[in-house]
Amino acid sequence: MNRTEAAFTSTDATRIVYDVWTPDGPPRGVLVLCHGLGEHARRYDHVAARLGELDLVVYALDHRGHGRSGGKRMLLRDWSDYVRDVGALFSIAAREHPGAPRFLLGHSMGGAIALSYALDHQSELEALMLSGPAVDVTTGTPRPVREIGKVLGAIAPRVPVMKLDAAAVSRDAAVVTAYREDPLVHHGLVPAGIAAGLLRASESFPARLSELTLPVLVQHGSDDTLAPVSAAELIRDGAGSQDLTVLIYDGLYHEVFNEPEQETVLGDLVEWLRPRVPAAGQG
Repeated sequence: MNRTEAAFTSTDATRIVYDVWTPDGPPRGVLVLCHGLGEHARRYDHVAARLGELDLVVYALDHRGHGRSGGKRMLLRDWSDYVRDVGALFSIAAREHPGAPRFLLGHSMGGAIALSYALDHQSELEALMLSGPAVDVTTGTPRPVREIGKVLGAIAPRVPVMKLDAAAVSRDAAVVTAYREDPLVHHGLVPAGIAAGLLRASESFPARLSELTLPVLVQHGSDDTLAPVSAAELIRDGAGSQDLTVLIYDGLYHEVFNEPEQETVLGDLVEWLRPRVPAAGQG
């Protein structure tokens, strides 16, 4: 696949950098990929390469405040900013590939962003894929703590509140080392604004999941300590889709695409997508 880098200016004048991986064959659809908290799109080069087997054009942005994109580092004022940026990227993809079927893939926080977008735009999508989605961050968190977190996020979004454990991303030591040494990955504390945004989004999902009727794939590691596997179970039990596949991989950590078993996981993603991607010229 051929990769290019580009950028657009969001409605609030934030510069959003994105990558486009174009397959060698005629495109059969476009797929927007949403990365997780604190990371960036280039960590998904290998995922885009596998999706290229289906002749999908893959678009992936660095979320605002992440990686190469503009905005204060890791600062989020409103969850809708993330969701709106995804919509802007889909608009770009539609101009560049008019009429192409649309697919959406999100990992971790990106899974929550993708689910938020899909619930409002699923008539425009062919399918939704979620990897270790952070869509159930309320389980195990007492309600008073959640309420304090939301208030703090609103009045002091820059205040640091938690830190991600790099060792929890993968059982592959090389992946963890690369993650720790990557200058585009945020290694500090997570500010309250993002934490509050995730909390609010997570609280909204249970009441809306029955509205989710498009084809859905969820892939989750059973030993994920960053986004609990209860998220996959929440979607399995609550989604209204009649075309729903939930794959829980025994013993795998958070980044299932970066585990030692990644070939199996990516193979499952490609094979699930294959019958749902129209043949060339049939979009």
